This record gives sequence, structure tokens and C-alpha cells, in this order.
Amino acid sequence: MDGETFVYDGRAGPWTCTISLLKADDGNFAAVGDIAFRGEHRCKLVLTRPGISVETGIGILKCRCIAWIEQAQLDDEEQTTLPA
Repeated sequence: MDGETFVYDGRAGPWTCTISLLKADDGNFAAVGDIAFRGEHRCKLVLTRPGISVETGIGILKCRCIAWIEQAQLDDEEQTTLPA
């Protein structure tokens, strides 16, 4: 497995997250998660962890991608509701 792509349905619409595995020593995990909204790259998250499986690492990185998306949406909502 080289990685995977998933779509997260956020309040602002669908976000695309592509997780790509990086080269790591045996028994270690390394991957990057690219987050895009409406075709525009918004963030790159990197996760490296010793002693975890690929499945566990991808699960952790998915959770971090979703947390980033939710925070970005909250930040965007706050920007649009601030008084002028």
C-alpha cells in the first residue's frame, strides 16, 4: 500500500485528503497528508512515529486531517462573523 485518499464531508463541503506513505525504517511509520478544498491545496501534515503499524499510523493521520479541517472551518466561520 502506498497510501490512500478519502473525502471528508465538512460543513463547507467535501474536503479531499490524500495520505502518502514515506520511506521509513522497519517498524517505524512515516506519511504525509495533503488536504484540499475545492481543488485548492490547504495544508500538508506529516506524521512520523516509531513502532506503529501502517494501519495505525494512517488512522492517526486521518484523525489529524479531520481535526485540522474542523478547526479550519471554525476559523473561517469566525472570520465571516466578525463585525466590520
